Amino acid sequence: MTMSFSTPGDDFDPAPYRAAGMAADEAHFWWRWRLTAAQAAAWRRAGIADPALATQWATARVTPETLAVCRAAGLTAAEALLWHEYEFAPDEAIGCKRRGLTPDQAFDVRLGRRPRPADDTSAPGDAFSSLMSLAGGGAGAGVGARTGDPQDRTQRFVARAGNADGFLLFGYINDDWLDDEAIAWARHGVDASTARMWQDLGLRPAEAKRYLQRGLNPMAVARVWWQAGIPFEETASWAGAGLTPEEAVEQRARGVTAEQAETLRALLDNT
Repeated sequence: MTMSFSTPGDDFDPAPYRAAGMAADEAHFWWRWRLTAAQAAAWRRAGIADPALATQWATARVTPETLAVCRAAGLTAAEALLWHEYEFAPDEAIGCKRRGLTPDQAFDVRLGRRPRPADDTSAPGDAFSSLMSLAGGGAGAGVGARTGDPQDRTQRFVARAGNADGFLLFGYINDDWLDDEAIAWARHGVDASTARMWQDLGLRPAEAKRYLQRGLNPMAVARVWWQAGIPFEETASWAGAGLTPEEAVEQRARGVTAEQAETLRALLDNT
């Protein structure tokens, strides 16, 4: 089912929505997402009452007719959009999911790389010990813990960063960037200098990681969104929602706003 949104200048006409059995408030909600009465009715028959979710499914190339198959496979709208971001069709995503692969692991396999473990919570091991040595940890570390000195801050940062790469962590330590935000970036395997650049684009750690795993750096991402004509202040909203620049251009032309893209982004954050 190809989505055919209303154009931005159209006035809201409740009549077709009313004919499809929708009250005025609900009809306007669907119209705000630029979904026609026929599209809204199709998604409602498929069990989707929220136009934001319908938009997520549709962006991931799932239709009301194919929705049941995706749901039976345990795929959510946000997950489907993640798979789409890694350029997997719904049927491919289902097959990979059944094999126990996450989108980033499946992408590694597609490129002939060894898939990285998902949510590896193992101890940091040698990297941790090496950094503790560099930081002057080990015996007597408890003194720093009681005084709150810089050495203690470093030790707590390394401990909380889990099994992140030791050299990567050293970059954060060298920059004296040791707060919760730094830990989030480090846990996603992003080095300190690159993390600052992603921040300048308005992207979050998990969003940046998805680009990095596809071989894209901050400058490359900024370039493609700029070339597509997306305003800089909107880029993070659309990119974070899992859309490509071309899809964002299409949605904007149909009247979907950056604020609505933020709604999709929040749904994606909850996966």
